[in-house]
Amino acid sequence: MNEKQLNAVLGTISEPIKNKYDISSRKQVAEVQRIMRIFAINEEQKNKHLMLSIKNLATMKVVFSNN
Repeated sequence: MNEKQLNAVLGTISEPIKNKYDISSRKQVAEVQRIMRIFAINEEQKNKHLMLSIKNLATMKVVFSNN
């Protein structure tokens, strides 16, 4: 997702001149914090899914090697 798509989806408007998010109101600060939490959750889920797939692969190899 690029910045324009994020703005459209989340309704957050950036200042193109200063290239930063306008956090003059409490609502806009909450939106920026929400975006940061979404990215953190996304990163955590990638790691969790990777570990789960490694565990499943290892289990499958053990099962196949015993048969």
